[in-house]
Amino acid sequence: MMSTLCHMVWILVVAVILISATDAASASASSFSVTIQASPKLLLSPVAQAAINDTRALLQQAMPSAHISINNKAGTQIVIVLPDTSPSTNRPHPLQPASTAKNRLSTPDRSYRWKSRSEAGQTVLRLQARSPQGVACGLYGLLQGKLGFRFHHPRESVIPEYHRWPLPDHFIFSGRPRFEKSGFHLHTMHPIELAEQILNPDYPNAFEDVARYIDWLARNGQNTMQFVLLRGIDRDRWPSHAARIVEYAHRRGVMCGVQISLSMLQQQAFQSITLLRLYPGYRRQVDDTLAWLFQIPWDFVSLEPTMGEHLPFLNRLVPDIQAHLERQVAERYHTLLLFGTHVIGGADVPREPQLAGSGILVHSVMCYSVSETSAPVYGNRNQCFMLQTAQKEQPRRETWYWPESSYWVGFDTPIPLLLLPYLDARRQDIETMARLEVNGHLTFTSGWEWGYWLIDWSIARWTWEYRDAQTVRQSSSLTPLMEILPDPRLRPIWKEALRLQNHYLKERDLMRFMAAATPFSELPHPFDKPFQPAPEFNYSRLLRSASQREADLQLGRPIRDLEEYARTMGALSKRMEAMLAMDDRAGNPAATMRRKLVEELNRALAVSSLRASHRAMTLRALSARVSERTGNSRRDKSNSAKWLSNARLVRHQALDQVRQQESGYRYPLPLLTGRRESITAYPFGYLYPASRLYFWEREEQQVEHGRFDPLFMNLWDVSRTLGLESLFFR
Repeated sequence: MMSTLCHMVWILVVAVILISATDAASASASSFSVTIQASPKLLLSPVAQAAINDTRALLQQAMPSAHISINNKAGTQIVIVLPDTSPSTNRPHPLQPASTAKNRLSTPDRSYRWKSRSEAGQTVLRLQARSPQGVACGLYGLLQGKLGFRFHHPRESVIPEYHRWPLPDHFIFSGRPRFEKSGFHLHTMHPIELAEQILNPDYPNAFEDVARYIDWLARNGQNTMQFVLLRGIDRDRWPSHAARIVEYAHRRGVMCGVQISLSMLQQQAFQSITLLRLYPGYRRQVDDTLAWLFQIPWDFVSLEPTMGEHLPFLNRLVPDIQAHLERQVAERYHTLLLFGTHVIGGADVPREPQLAGSGILVHSVMCYSVSETSAPVYGNRNQCFMLQTAQKEQPRRETWYWPESSYWVGFDTPIPLLLLPYLDARRQDIETMARLEVNGHLTFTSGWEWGYWLIDWSIARWTWEYRDAQTVRQSSSLTPLMEILPDPRLRPIWKEALRLQNHYLKERDLMRFMAAATPFSELPHPFDKPFQPAPEFNYSRLLRSASQREADLQLGRPIRDLEEYARTMGALSKRMEAMLAMDDRAGNPAATMRRKLVEELNRALAVSSLRASHRAMTLRALSARVSERTGNSRRDKSNSAKWLSNARLVRHQALDQVRQQESGYRYPLPLLTGRRESITAYPFGYLYPASRLYFWEREEQQVEHGRFDPLFMNLWDVSRTLGLESLFFR
């Protein structure tokens, strides 16, 4: 009895000790506190105030048991001290007077420096910055550069979880933008995630969706945003919607620009003049257009000078009208005009605005850099002439680099293909353009699903240089990927995936086959204008008149390379899948998010493997059709039918992967994958072709029916895409 009583007393004592310890731990956690010290003067700045409030909310999300406050220093363990910088207006980026030929778009200094140390029992982090924009970049730089936040997508972030302050008492960390202006051109000519929300004020949650994107820009230290204006907008109601967007962007420290055309026909581009509308005259049309456009306080405007891709440059037809438009933008509206360039035409096309004071956007396309010697885009050998343009123009005018992080049409996301070589190309170009000291870096983006958020987010990270004390943080093409997915077991797989794609898709030139045919490439000569990489032979002629020897010569190597790529990339993807299956434990929200992202990227790599396998099978079927035509048994199509049957099986296997991927899309499926009305030239979302693997099925049908013309299984609304009616009507 006494033994039992002693045992019960002992249990009671242990329970009391455990409860006391738990209460103490809970009290310790609840007493953990962080405060952000900001002066009333700094809080007058909308840019700084928005960043401070957002940082407080993000820290609270990461440290739910802590007390996060603003200006409540008493009894606080962690004190974040912000500098007393001058507030800025809602439009802090005026065009400097043209005292020289080189107009400059003035921007506040965004550099920052953190220094942390112990002071009187507190950990004090002091920020040095010269502007509210620098304060904002410093706060988000601390979150992402030191605390492990990852702002990889406008609708999704990796938020770490902490139960105590994770940083050492003593450290120095700094950030410096590599370009005065850096940000993104949303190519709203394409039916991408935000095209409708930007251009249609009646779209549900239009402003809120755009605001979240602007928040993403601010969180990633970007200060520039631009989109393409289309002619189908409501000219009465849209300006107030656009003004609201621009006002919000300014409150977040982001400049806002818009792209218009002089009189571009294709893809519903907004036109400054209607070419065959002679009354009122062109100058009056330009004046009326600009008066309407500048109801909104744009920070810059860019001008598309052509009538369309592979169509004439209007500055040759009406040079005085383009000069008049440039002059009015600069002198009447005191805004920088940037002349848009293109790679079409190669080195022989003149690429400069009419006025010395106008700036220039130096374009490059697809997953090729401006310095690599092989880049088969738009019929060119490479894009090195665009690098020469930047070298020539940078000393004498405002010069921005304007590269693509995705292309759409028939190249990447509509296939769908995750092309990791974009990472190499864009990082190399950032290094090149930073050395040239170009003024801005404006990334041309056409969608974020199928891993393309990774390309945009990586570019945003690379536009900054970070230092720990005096040591520059080194960054490779895969550094941002390793930051967001730090599992060391997967690093060799990511490196190998990038190497495989560079080797097979670029060096072995398989992009000519992995990409789909564009409508113009299937027109008869001389209308078969080149756009993206394509085979150097004609499929229709090969099928109808080539010998078996010629077919083997043209198709043999691509088929072997496609099959080898499919095999090696497929094995790599399965290795990653097996590693994930071995580690199937539930984790915290950040770990769960990271696992989701790994699965998304790996699924994209698996589909790229299946795409290569499918393409090899349709090419084998084409070769078999040639053999059936030239052989003795011309009516026997069993061999080509076998390969087409195998191709269909692979396509259905890939469709299963697509369905899984679609369950993780960040925007509504009807917007991204449905057939729908659109303000763009396309009656569907940008992932509609991917949702049904349209291009894969079309290639099967082309071989089966012997049809390699643009009218066969046509996807495009040719009338809206060409836009010939805009020669006469606005």
